Amino acid sequence: MNACAKMAILGRLRAAVHGAGPSGFPRRATALPLRRADAAAADFNVFAKALTALGPTFELAKTPEEARAALIGTMARHGVKTAVAWEHADLTAVGAVAAIEGAGATVLAPADLPERACPGLAAVDMGITGAAYALGATGSLILTAGPTMPRCAALVPRLHVALVARSRLLPDLPALADRLAGAPMPSAVNCVTGVSSTGDIEFVYVRGVHGPLSVHVIGLDWL
Repeated sequence: MNACAKMAILGRLRAAVHGAGPSGFPRRATALPLRRADAAAADFNVFAKALTALGPTFELAKTPEEARAALIGTMARHGVKTAVAWEHADLTAVGAVAAIEGAGATVLAPADLPERACPGLAAVDMGITGAAYALGATGSLILTAGPTMPRCAALVPRLHVALVARSRLLPDLPALADRLAGAPMPSAVNCVTGVSSTGDIEFVYVRGVHGPLSVHVIGLDWL
């Protein structure tokens, strides 16, 4: 193909992309808005309804004292004796680690974990984390990883407890994309929707195949 023929072809393609090409060439489609016009506002009622429909449980705490009571109650229901905890601002605001230790459980910090943490954490009863965001439309927890917030804390122990501040609620996935686009990306972003489950084997629904058997979210209404 000589240079003149190549330029002629590229010229026709450019013209078509800009809506001026001959009949039969594709026209630029009108961009569709990502966010639905009827998307619900970020609200704990909306979030909790979507969350609990998928298996997890939810409690709303209006004070740090209520949050600690909810955490201790969850530990009692699940027989928690060991836990791994993120170093996270929302856990600090609640006094979560002290509450867990006060209830008689042993707490592992991220610095205590070995290089290959997952095999050991399979024997730990509870992982407690914060959340970067939570999505009202789907009841999803958005967990970002970091040196003091290992992914394994939420994905390996049989019980995952997440503390979610009201200020971290977002309406939907497009709103999350907007937030993530405005900051450096972490090493990993996990979108956790419901409890671990699969129906891949003979369409039999099974929980706990590749993650926690139970997920409990405590909403922090004052943060």
